[in-house]
Amino acid sequence: MLDTNLAMLLLKTFKMIISHKFRTIFIHVHRTGGTTIENLLSGSDRNAVTHSNQHANATGSAVKLLDKHESYFAFGFVRNPWERLLSWYHLLNRGVSENPIDDTTRRIFHNFLTGLARRSQQDDSFHLNQLDYFTDQTGRLRVDRIGRFENFAEDLEGIFRTIGCEFSDPPIFNVTFPKAYQSYYSTEAKDLVAKACRDDISRFGYRF
Repeated sequence: MLDTNLAMLLLKTFKMIISHKFRTIFIHVHRTGGTTIENLLSGSDRNAVTHSNQHANATGSAVKLLDKHESYFAFGFVRNPWERLLSWYHLLNRGVSENPIDDTTRRIFHNFLTGLARRSQQDDSFHLNQLDYFTDQTGRLRVDRIGRFENFAEDLEGIFRTIGCEFSDPPIFNVTFPKAYQSYYSTEAKDLVAKACRDDISRFGYRF
């Protein structure tokens, strides 16, 4: 059974990971390689970083945390919204058949997206663009760098060089199986995500 309620709960929150050693704050948007980054920042010492779960966007307590560490380098990563939502789907439904990608698979995935959209009439979390995780209520960008999941290793290497964290080829954590995300989408589902995530698409130039 597709767990739309769990998806909504997870989409409402994001993690801010603080490393005092490297004077950095990492905003962990789900399904953008954040577990890899967290592991690299902490190394073998899991107490090397501090976690803070935040709701919605960089407002309220999140802003206070960023203001408190204003001199820290803040960064995060974004991902193609169509691919990111499909990654959510597979994370929550690991037992769903991967192949073949047929009309039944597309219909179930479409129903998953529709369920998120329907819930968003009362809770706008599905419409929360990744850009919103990095901006406050005035629209001010509160991070120094936004990397791209599609260019993960290169962007992360540049960020780690900036904060003075030793970098090697990053391991990959929480990987879902390789997939051509376009094949899962009906035209209606594609348009639904395009409307919901239009800010990300416009700002970062993502295309289906």
